Amino acid sequence: MSLSSMFDRRIRGFRVVELVCLCLLIALVLGVYMAKTFAGRERAQIASVEQQIVDEKVRVRLLKAEVAYLERPGRIEQYAASRNLGPIKPEHETTEDALIDLARNAPVAHAPAAPSVSAAGAAATAGAPEATPDDYPPPQLSSQPAPAEAPR
Repeated sequence: MSLSSMFDRRIRGFRVVELVCLCLLIALVLGVYMAKTFAGRERAQIASVEQQIVDEKVRVRLLKAEVAYLERPGRIEQYAASRNLGPIKPEHETTEDALIDLARNAPVAHAPAAPSVSAAGAAATAGAPEATPDDYPPPQLSSQPAPAEAPR
């Protein structure tokens, strides 16, 4: 079969070349449609991620502003005065090496016993955050003599 006969051959009134070109055109149209659809989805996801980034930047700015507000020296002085706190006395200062000895000799603080949880309560507390040091009660002051001071 020669090339010229392929252009002249007809199937049900259509030339073979026209049918091949029509199939190629349909494949191209579907390919472009699918590419645009996928690109639109990607564009929407990119816009969503960019919005999340903007929201997180706003949140970071707000948290930095809150930290700056909470760290104001005037506020800290007022807080210390309301709690009758003062500067650290020299006899309470220690060196880094003495901290290890203090830690070894310090009594071990135990966490309070956890209350029993029912099956319904277990599901509710499953997403609860871990306990932080602020959650534990402060140690009770006793009338026992203070331990000997660590060397400086």
